[in-house]
Amino acid sequence: MNQAAPSAVLEGIREFFLLERAERRSSVLSTSQRETIRALVEAATARRQVARDLRGPGGAPVALSLYRQAAHFLALALLVSKDEKADIGGLTAEAALEKLDSALATDGLIAPPEFARVKRFLTSSDPLEFDRLPIEEADQAAEELESATRWLSRLVDPRSPREYKSLRALRVAVGALCVLGLLLYLGNWAFSPKNLAKGKPAASSSAMFSTMPGGAVDGSKNGTFGFHSALEESPWLSIDLGKNYEIRRVKVFGRGDGVNDQSIPLAFEISSDGAAYRQVAVRGEPFSEADPWVIATAPISTRFLRLRTMRRSYLVLGEVEVYGR
Repeated sequence: MNQAAPSAVLEGIREFFLLERAERRSSVLSTSQRETIRALVEAATARRQVARDLRGPGGAPVALSLYRQAAHFLALALLVSKDEKADIGGLTAEAALEKLDSALATDGLIAPPEFARVKRFLTSSDPLEFDRLPIEEADQAAEELESATRWLSRLVDPRSPREYKSLRALRVAVGALCVLGLLLYLGNWAFSPKNLAKGKPAASSSAMFSTMPGGAVDGSKNGTFGFHSALEESPWLSIDLGKNYEIRRVKVFGRGDGVNDQSIPLAFEISSDGAAYRQVAVRGEPFSEADPWVIATAPISTRFLRLRTMRRSYLVLGEVEVYGR
């Protein structure tokens, strides 16, 4: 396994938060250099922003011209970062890009392919070249110039060491808060009670409206109902937890579509063998998806649970959740 890749990722993360290399690069620049670089970068940024707004059939020539100016300014900013005495006033776009090539080679940087493709636009002396481009070619040139200037903008940064220190403090603080939030989320997920009924086998006395008993334990509340029995004497739905659990709390969600509750009085029953049930609680008041029936008891050891309407009617449930251990 290549060990260099994980090391590079870790180094990248470290640099993102601590900004050590960026601060070292900034510390060797004079105040005058940083001011010149900042002015050039701001000028380039302004032109890139306007160029994005003008991209399209009508404004393509102007947008491309602005992209060319932005690339020229960014190339000058990079040259100033290498040499405080760089003659930015006397360097044409063609001369600046030639010097840029040398600076990139010295630093071992390789320009992206789109930079090479648009270089002819950046060094052209024809003032009407962009006006002669077909629409499709102008669109392609604008896209590649946007990418090329974005790459150039990442090579220069006018921030001072003090600004890097402030940014470092901000990133470390935000990173620490994110880690803390993640730990709290994972802790809550790991230690919060689990719904023991979710996905467990369920059975019923009947079913209708294309529902199935499993719809009451699928973990979903859809605003209507998950299970609906037929009209019969004492319809019921049972859940097999698979083994005995100590049940402490049960939440029974009714239908969520505002229809009057037909399931009451509703009995909550438990069984160890799935045959003989005993009643634990009875609900005599309507309940719904928004206002579920919550049954909180002392720990009850059981494997099977059953909900049974205690009259001739329907049993309609949105979801059943069971908590315990």
